[in-house]
Amino acid sequence: MSGAEALVVVGLAANVLQFLDFTAEVCGRIRDYSTGPGLPRKLAAQADRLSDLLVLLRSLSANSVNGTLEKSVIARCQAQAEDLVLLLNSLKGSQEGQDRWWSNARKALRSLSRSEKVEELQNVLDSLLNTLSILLQAETSAVRKSSSHVEANTHSILQIQNAQTAILDDIRLGQLKVDPGEHGALIDQSVWLVTIGRNPEFVGRKVIIDEIRERLEPTSDFVRKAVLCGLGGVGKSQIALEYAYQQRSNSPSTSVFWIHATNTAHFVESFKRIAYKCKIPGRDVPGIDVLQLVQGYLETEYERRWLMIIDNVDDRTMFFENGNYRGKALCEYMPQTALGAILYTTRNRDIGIDLDSSRDPIDVPSMSVEEARSLLGTRIQSQSTEAEQLALLDELVYLPLAITQAVAFMLKRRFNSSVKDLSTMAGKSENPRAAEILSIMSYLDRQAIPDSLLIMDNEDSFTFDEAVGLLDAFSLITRSSSSNASNIHRLVQVATRAWLSEYEKKHDASAQEAQRLLAERFPEGWFENWSTCAMYLPHADAVLNYGFIDQSTAQAASRATLLMHTSSYLRKQGRLEVAESRSRESLQLHRRLYGDDNAKTLASTAELAMTIHRRGRYEEAVRLQRKVLAGREKVLGDSHRLTLETLNALGYDLRSLGRHKEAEEVHRRELTEKQKLFDKNPDDVHIQADLLIAINNAARLLSHQGKYAEAEQMHRDALAKIEKLMGFANPDTFITLGELAGVLRDQDKLEEAANTYEILLENRIKVLGELHPDTLVTRSNIATLRGRQGHQEEAERLYRWVYSDEVKLLGEKHPSTLNTLHNLGCVLADRGQPTEAEEAFRKVIEGQNVALGVNHPDTLTSRSNLSILIGQQGRYTEAESLDRETIELAQSRGAEGDLEYLQLLHKYATLLIDQEKYAEAEPIRRQQLAVQMRLTGEDSSAAYAIRQQLAFAIGHQGRPEDAIDLYEQVLKYRVERMGYEHEDTLEALWNLAVTMMHLKRLEEAEPMFSQLVDLKSNQLGSGHATTLECHVQLSWVQQQLKKYSASEENYRKVLEAQTDLEGPEHPLTLLVTNNLASVLAYQGKNEEAEVLFRRAYEGRVKVLGSGDDRTMKSLRHLTEFLSDIGKDDESGELLERLNALEIASGDGTSPMEDEA
Repeated sequence: MSGAEALVVVGLAANVLQFLDFTAEVCGRIRDYSTGPGLPRKLAAQADRLSDLLVLLRSLSANSVNGTLEKSVIARCQAQAEDLVLLLNSLKGSQEGQDRWWSNARKALRSLSRSEKVEELQNVLDSLLNTLSILLQAETSAVRKSSSHVEANTHSILQIQNAQTAILDDIRLGQLKVDPGEHGALIDQSVWLVTIGRNPEFVGRKVIIDEIRERLEPTSDFVRKAVLCGLGGVGKSQIALEYAYQQRSNSPSTSVFWIHATNTAHFVESFKRIAYKCKIPGRDVPGIDVLQLVQGYLETEYERRWLMIIDNVDDRTMFFENGNYRGKALCEYMPQTALGAILYTTRNRDIGIDLDSSRDPIDVPSMSVEEARSLLGTRIQSQSTEAEQLALLDELVYLPLAITQAVAFMLKRRFNSSVKDLSTMAGKSENPRAAEILSIMSYLDRQAIPDSLLIMDNEDSFTFDEAVGLLDAFSLITRSSSSNASNIHRLVQVATRAWLSEYEKKHDASAQEAQRLLAERFPEGWFENWSTCAMYLPHADAVLNYGFIDQSTAQAASRATLLMHTSSYLRKQGRLEVAESRSRESLQLHRRLYGDDNAKTLASTAELAMTIHRRGRYEEAVRLQRKVLAGREKVLGDSHRLTLETLNALGYDLRSLGRHKEAEEVHRRELTEKQKLFDKNPDDVHIQADLLIAINNAARLLSHQGKYAEAEQMHRDALAKIEKLMGFANPDTFITLGELAGVLRDQDKLEEAANTYEILLENRIKVLGELHPDTLVTRSNIATLRGRQGHQEEAERLYRWVYSDEVKLLGEKHPSTLNTLHNLGCVLADRGQPTEAEEAFRKVIEGQNVALGVNHPDTLTSRSNLSILIGQQGRYTEAESLDRETIELAQSRGAEGDLEYLQLLHKYATLLIDQEKYAEAEPIRRQQLAVQMRLTGEDSSAAYAIRQQLAFAIGHQGRPEDAIDLYEQVLKYRVERMGYEHEDTLEALWNLAVTMMHLKRLEEAEPMFSQLVDLKSNQLGSGHATTLECHVQLSWVQQQLKKYSASEENYRKVLEAQTDLEGPEHPLTLLVTNNLASVLAYQGKNEEAEVLFRRAYEGRVKVLGSGDDRTMKSLRHLTEFLSDIGKDDESGELLERLNALEIASGDGTSPMEDEA
């Protein structure tokens, strides 16, 4: 069916009938289309409903009240029906396409567009159905109501629908901006961010609090610091808390921030709360470096005094060692400003000294007898003797935490008790679920334990809340006031574990239960799960680091799963060393439990392979991914999503090894199978995302083959789709954006590439952090771009920055680190620092030989660039030897090494030509041409470019006729394919013209140079340096042809423009001056000729020196000219001077030789 035609506007009755016939035909087309593969059956159901409505409308219209069906209603329905036809036509076209490899990728993009169009079709169909429903309601009501009332009602409804549709369209097109309600950060308002309530039972410690106050007294030039140091449970945190509340009372204008430092995750979470409380811009960006955000805000923007309490700094590695968080130590994020004060608590005195090296920490001892008895409270004291109180305090070793918990329990139970009784009563008798929760918590990290991790699948919230409330009442845990999470003190964890070990004999069972819960609830490390992963990671770390005595099969399986999922998250966060360790253990456990050919074993093998790839060990990654692929094909099938995911990973590994032909075969299969899977499941967003990945892989291979324009368009299309599917701030979107920037750079679209890279860098920093491997790659690519733009100094600075960070994060031998050092070497060479550049290249080659192999493309490139550097220093023998070795290594790669082989042949031939070894260069060029023709055919632009280079080598061996034949072939090809105005065509025309000129075939050379002048003038302007160069040659050829009038006219034009461009003393200006003088002399215009001969000679003496060949040539011209016009005396003097100069230089010049 070709499709319905649009309605012709006729009378109202005929219009209704036409609409009904037209829409009935559309229904048939929709039914036919909905039977296609992978299309929603909802379309057919909608078409059936539409048919039913049309039958009713046809029946009612025959008996309608005159005027009910107003024109605007029918027009609206007709427009929607015509929209349906347009969409059906576009969908039909989108299914057509060729079956070639690259066409398949474009077809896949069209398939994704088809999915969107199907959705649009359904929306338009829904809209038409709704409109018709309203129309039918109005028509039915017309039997009982007046016509005017129905018209008004229907018109009103349609107006509302039109308005709503317009708003929705504006939102889809991005014309309406939703105001997120973002306000500026708090600058001059105080903030209270302490989530722990004040302890009403706090007693004593006045001396310590006074010491803190003294040390944190405001100054004018630096941040103040104080450190509380003492045993766990001695009351450091309670003292800090009391000081915070006193500070709030004494100085309400001072902000107070409480930071939990038990581990990195809680530290980051505390800073995140500051960002939200202070409304710092950028806080909502996923993955932003919140520590740096808050640090910068407090140091440069916040105008109030502030106190920051860093509680429990007990882990030296976590707080002081680089690389713990995004490659930096946590201590580096401490704000440094005179408005701030920082109070630390720690159990470790050495750490305390490092935290504040200016003075010793404030030691916090156990409570004195008086303070401890006061903490017991009057009620306990009144119901016990002093001896009983002292006995209890001795058992509790005067630790405030233990005393507080004992008091809480005894008051609740109204009798005295020992610590053992407390544990038994609180955990066992009254609420077994509370005991179970406490037992599990004792094996988790002690900060921010989320309720979602503890509550059972079928447990009602009342039971859970009651159990947690009991633990809170006994002060065994503390509840977070801002989230559904609990904290537990270290001593409570120790005591609970001891109780489980001594009385319950099941301490491992509780640890195993904690591990089971985490294995079930810790998600895979996809971007959408990052917030959950971050919340659970400290607890997973605690469980995984616990030393289990023995594990059952089920327990080992839980551990293997948890290891694999945390590894996935850590890999995506760039924490590769620990990710590899966990993925290896996961694989070992899975293999022992299930064997090799098991889906879980294969999943952990794939995770290890991806982590190893990120660490730069590509050969090992390929070996593992091949094993995964074979296993998944056997266990899951050839077309399973996970099998296709393995194809993607394997192709990536092969590309990283430079094995692009093999990668192409893998990606070809990936694309084909993913397209089939998408056709069956067009509404599955995950399958859509998978298909986009395959399309990107196809575009990458196009780019490698130099098909940049096709690759660019494919990346642009894929980017638009993936951004709509996943959002912009998503690591997968960033990959496509980076590929687009790279292909723009490779086409010399440098400004657009720079803007794209800057957007990418900004967002990768926000989402991944400054020191994520992907962020560093982006920064390195920006450095490359800066170098291409001529900003070599900035490029060097960026490369050094990235290299330093990559050494710390990835190691010196990682391929990415070596690549950055290689690029730094290139910049150093360009900036005239050959010694340092050579040192860098040699270090890179040494590392690449081991990490990638001696014949890897990157290794070959490094060797080639070292050869170029050596050659530029005149060490030609060494450079030639290195080039020959490198060419042999490229040949050893076979067909995979063709592109590298071509590049190396070109560079070797260029090295020989630089030494004027044209006879040796010629066979290299011919070899280069043979390989190029084998790859791209005889009639490719690349083959003709090599023919031109070959012609150059031949021409310089005294065989200009052979060179001309090749130059003419190149020119003919380029004129036909590119046109005369293309820069490559003009280059060919120039080469041919110059060769004709050297052969003295001047009549043929003249029109060529004339054409060059015209074309260059149109493109660049008559005063451009390139145009003037062509103009000089034209003038010289006309001079030799004795076309003196034309030559004089052209020389004068060149002289005026060249003087304006470079000044009167530029060497080219002086050459034109000399030649114009000769042309004038040939025409007998002696007076002006003499002035110009003298100007040229005097200018060359000044600029070039009297002994320069060009200066002596000017002197010869002036001497002969003066002799010709009868000024023999001066001519004789100048001749003596010339002879003396020639004797001194051992050279001579031919008389009256005009210069080209």
